[in-house]
Order: sequence, then C-alpha cells, then structure tokens
Amino acid sequence: MQLGWIDFSKEDRQKALDVINLLSEQGAVDELGIGIVRDAFANYFFPGTSTIQTRAKYFLIVPYVLREAVDGRYGKDVNRILRAIDSAEKDCGIRLLNADPKAEGVIGTRVLPKGWVARKPSDIYWNGIRTYGIFCDYGISISEYVSLAVKLREQKSVSSRLGNRNDDAEENDKDDSDAGDIANIRFWNLPIYNDDWRDNLTIELTQEEAFYLDKQIQKSTKGSLFEYVLKNHIDLNEYDDFASLTAELSEKVSEKLAYMMKLACDFNKLVYMARVRYNVMLSEGENTYANDEWSRLLPDIRHNATVDLDAVFGELQLINPRAKSFLCGIQAAFMASDIDMADELIRKRERSLKGAARAKLSRTKEFDHSKWVGGGKLDYRFSNTRRIVNDIYDGEVSADV
Repeated sequence: MQLGWIDFSKEDRQKALDVINLLSEQGAVDELGIGIVRDAFANYFFPGTSTIQTRAKYFLIVPYVLREAVDGRYGKDVNRILRAIDSAEKDCGIRLLNADPKAEGVIGTRVLPKGWVARKPSDIYWNGIRTYGIFCDYGISISEYVSLAVKLREQKSVSSRLGNRNDDAEENDKDDSDAGDIANIRFWNLPIYNDDWRDNLTIELTQEEAFYLDKQIQKSTKGSLFEYVLKNHIDLNEYDDFASLTAELSEKVSEKLAYMMKLACDFNKLVYMARVRYNVMLSEGENTYANDEWSRLLPDIRHNATVDLDAVFGELQLINPRAKSFLCGIQAAFMASDIDMADELIRKRERSLKGAARAKLSRTKEFDHSKWVGGGKLDYRFSNTRRIVNDIYDGEVSADV
C-alpha cells in the first residue's frame, strides 16, 4: 500500500490523516500483545479517552440521559430503567441524524433508525465521564448507579436532593451531614443541564457545554498532555501524529511530561519495527509496503531499538513479565542486527498469545499478502483526542442559538 497527497485543504488533509491513524490502531488486532503498554501511555497523556469515542457531545448526552433515567419517570425496576436508557440513547442518535444526516461521529449511523449498536454510548463514555468529574465517581458501574439511585429515591426527602447539594448550607455543615447520611450522595456535577436539552439536538457542543467540558477536563487531568493542550489552546490540526506533537512541545511542557513523551516515541519505534517484520513474515516477503518500510528502517535499526524498557514499565507501573521479556528480547535482537532471531521471537510471541492453531504466522497461505495486519505506528489516542479538542474549540467560538 502506498499513500500520496493531493493538494487538499488543511481540513480535508486532517480528515485523511485521522482515517489513516484510526486504521492503524482502532480496528487493528494486537498481534504481539503490546496493548497493555500502549494503553498505559495513552491513559497517561489523554486520560478518559478511548479509541472508540467519536465526538465530544456524548460526554454530555450520556449524563443528561442517565440523570433523567433515575428521576422516577421510568419507575423503580432497575432493568426497566436500563432498557429505557438504551432507548433514550438510540432516540438521541436518531435526533442527531435528523438534524444533520451527514454528521460525522454519530454512534449507530449505519444501523439507525431501525437498528441499534451493541456497544452503547454510555458504555463507551462512562470512564471518561467519571474521569472528568462529570459523574461524582464512587467507583460504580452504570447499573450500580441506577440501583443505588432507585434505593435512594425510596427514602423520604431524597427526591428533592438527588443529584443536587444544598448550596445554601455552610460547607462544613454539608460535609458533616453527608458523612453520616447516604441520602445526601451527589451523583452529578452537571450545572449546565436543562430540561429542554433534546430540543434542536445536534452533534456540536453548545458554547456553554464546550466551556464546561474544557474546564472539567483541565481540572481533572492535572499534569497530563490533555490539560496542557487545552490550557494553552494548542491546535492539534497542526500535527500529523503524536511524534510531530512531541517534537514541537518537548521544550515547552514540563520536564516530566517531555520525558514521558520521548519515552513513548522511543517505544513506538521499537514496536513499529516488530510490526513491520510481522507483516514481512506474514506476507512471505510479498507485501511491497512492508518490504519498503523494512528497507527504510534497516539502516537505523540500532537507533530505532534504543528505548529504556525498564523506564517504560517502571514509569507506567506495569507488571507483565511476558510482555517485557518479549520486548527486551526483540530489542536485543534488533540491536545485534540479528533479524532471524527477531523473527523467531515474533513467531513465538504470537503462538504464546493465541496458540499454534490460531497464530497467523503458522498459516501464512490463508491471508492476502498485499494487506497490512496488526496495526502500524502507535497513536496513543492522539487522533481521538484531536477530534474531542476540535469539538471543544469549535463550540467555544460558536454563537449562542
């Protein structure tokens, strides 16, 4: 596969880059089992994000739906309420597409209005909603939240306080009261909620929503790259990938963050070489793109393998002896320019993860040798974060309707 550029506009070029990056990571199977490290880096830089998040609006749609779901309108049966949440989310998807049939990132676009998705928006965004303090995190799941909320509603005087604090009380009085009274549990930090939020619903953030989400992310991700980007209004459209962002910001961010960004880039180089070798092997040397990439990488093989793996696992507080052993082994093979050893380690790693029968390298004849398999360069959710940040920036400059 070869890629080339036509003279697109900046916006069109960015959309193309996002597609390339998403193809590299989002739908790719982790053939070599390095996802634990990739995800740990991504969580460090961009907390609360995931590769299957689409648009920032869902960080508000989901809380709106969940907040209303326990206000009594659907009764007390937990299962009925959960089904109602599912229906409400589907209805929102239909409304979003009715507002703009070409809207990008609407979950369920391919199956709505008749069908619906297996992975609901609430499932996809719940971690982020908790991470950003939109839901006052008690370490509970959505079903546990619904169950607890139903129980609280059954207590006298709870309904008037569910999701709200008595703002007129002194702070110490509230703390003392809350400490001994479960009825004062506060679920949502959602001052922008309005009963008419469904009216004229679109995938774009309102100005009020954008400023709120910007503030919440910054407040809840202190020290992260996500916070730095929003705080300094960095235009992520200026960067093709995580590496180019690192090159630009390495002398501007904190010393620790710069160190972690470089460590992630170094790790990416090692993993990418392994992924290229995997595709050379899988295609039996017939994948032109993989062959070209390997020829490009080979002269700098030692440099590309130079990453402090002890620091990677230590800084990210990861304990995975098998993954670390594989990475150290393949690093040593590349440093020694022992490609046969590297290939053998890759074969053994895939077999250990999948078993001999399922390992692709054990049945190379079954696959299209022209297709790339197993992901490319690590994105660390840069592309997903860029979409969210763009939504926030666009909302902040939008006019109130």
